[in-house]
Amino acid sequence: MTVLAVVTLLVSAATFSRAAWVDFMTWKIPNRTILVLVACYVIFAGVVLASGETVRFGVDVVWSLAAAFLLMAIGFVLWQLKLLGAGDAKLMFPIGLFLGWTALLPFAIWLAILAVVALLSLKLPLPAGLGATIPGMRLNEIRRTGKVPYAVILVGALFVSAWDRYATAALG
Repeated sequence: MTVLAVVTLLVSAATFSRAAWVDFMTWKIPNRTILVLVACYVIFAGVVLASGETVRFGVDVVWSLAAAFLLMAIGFVLWQLKLLGAGDAKLMFPIGLFLGWTALLPFAIWLAILAVVALLSLKLPLPAGLGATIPGMRLNEIRRTGKVPYAVILVGALFVSAWDRYATAALG
């Protein structure tokens, strides 16, 4: 059963990465992506609970739901204030599920760090030759419009915050 948990984590990581890329390229996060991520968590948590490996994988469904609803509520407020897109606000729910309550502080710290890095990358000139690439042209468009694809920052903070727990569990 542990193999299924690890496979579900890998599918989730790929789906989170895809959400970040699609948001970077289109400023949109499809609802089906959010549903796939929630389904992945349900499968992951079910497998971990059934196998009795909750300590190894750090899964506490109640606290994960609390983290998910808290992040979604924060995302909703930021969306209402026009500081975040609706897709980014919705993405915060599955991020909270996979983070759990105990990883919220590291997530917030990494979110702040990556937000500063993103801000600097939008303010500083692109390295020579990068402006002619697809990501470089997209960065220039983001600079022009001022619309930031926050899923990139959110997913980056998730990966850095959750890496230690999930990598240790998967490899150990």
